[in-house]
Amino acid sequence: MQSFNAEEWNRICLVGLGSQGKAWASNLIDSGRAVDVFLRNPSQYKDLLQRKSLKEAVDLEEYKVILLLIPDNQHKAFLKDNAPSLTKGTSIIYAHGASMIEEDLHQSYPQFNHFLLAPKAIASEVRFQYENSGKLGAVYSVEYSDLERKDAAKGQLLKLAKDLGITAGPYETTFYQEACADLFSEQSLLCGLIPHAAKHSFDALIRRGFTPEIAYMECWLEVKLIADTMVKRGPSELFDLISPHALKGAEIAQQRFFDKGYHEILERLLSEIEDGTFFKSANAIDEKLLKEKYREYWSKSKLQQVHDKLKKDLVP
Repeated sequence: MQSFNAEEWNRICLVGLGSQGKAWASNLIDSGRAVDVFLRNPSQYKDLLQRKSLKEAVDLEEYKVILLLIPDNQHKAFLKDNAPSLTKGTSIIYAHGASMIEEDLHQSYPQFNHFLLAPKAIASEVRFQYENSGKLGAVYSVEYSDLERKDAAKGQLLKLAKDLGITAGPYETTFYQEACADLFSEQSLLCGLIPHAAKHSFDALIRRGFTPEIAYMECWLEVKLIADTMVKRGPSELFDLISPHALKGAEIAQQRFFDKGYHEILERLLSEIEDGTFFKSANAIDEKLLKEKYREYWSKSKLQQVHDKLKKDLVP
C-alpha cells in the first residue's frame, strides 16, 4: 500500500501538447495550477511553450502526478521508455481508457497509480466551455490505484476536474466502461453513422436534381440544429416539437432503417470491442494512409464543395 501526499498534486507534469494537451494546460493554468510540460519531441513544441509561457519539464522523477495526453496508441511506448524515470507511487492520469483495456497497463506497471479523468468533449469544446463558464461533463475512475488513502486521492482528482472546468459530475465509472462506450459510440453513431448518413442523404437529393444549397442545408447544416435540440430538450420533448410531417417521416424511416440486420451490426461492433478484435484490426491499419484516403474522398465530394461555398454565410 502506497502513502498519499496531497501536496504532490500541486505540481503537475503534462505529457502531450496536442489539441487536448493545449486545452487542459490553458484551463488548469487559468485556474491557478502549476503545470509543466514534458516534450517528447522538443523541437516541435519549443516555440509553442514560449508563446504559452509554459515551463518545460526536464526530469520526470521530480513529478508525482502525470497527465498523459498523448494519443492512446502511444501510451505503452511512453511508459516503456520512461517508467525507469518515474518514482514508485507516481499517479498517471489518462483522458481515455482505451490503452488501459488494450494493453493492461495497470498490470504491466503496478508500481504506479492509474487514474481516469475523461471529459466528454472535443478539445476545442473543453476550452470554450471553460472560457464561457459553460457546462462540461466527465467521468473518472480510481480503480487502478494502490493508495492507503484512496478517498483522499479521489478528492484530489475531483479538484483537478473542477479546475479543468468540469461542471457535471465527474461521474464514477471504470476504465473498461469508458473505453468500450467511447469506441462504440464513435463507430455506431458519432463518426461512423452521422457524417456518412448525412452525405448519402445529400447525394440522393443531388441525384434527383435538387439544388446543392437546399440539399446542404437539409442534410448537413440541420444536423447541428437537431442535435442541439436533442440535448437541450431531451428525447420526448424533441418529438413533441417536430412537425406532423417530420413525426410521420421519423416513424416510417425508423421502421425501415432499424431492422434486425441493423441491431445485429450494433451487437457485432460492441462485441468486437469487448473481445479485442477491434484493437487488432485497428492496429493493422496505416493511420496516415487512411487519413489520406478520407481526405481525398471528402475533398472531392460535392458536399465538401458546397460546404466550402456556404460556410461563411451559414456556419455559426
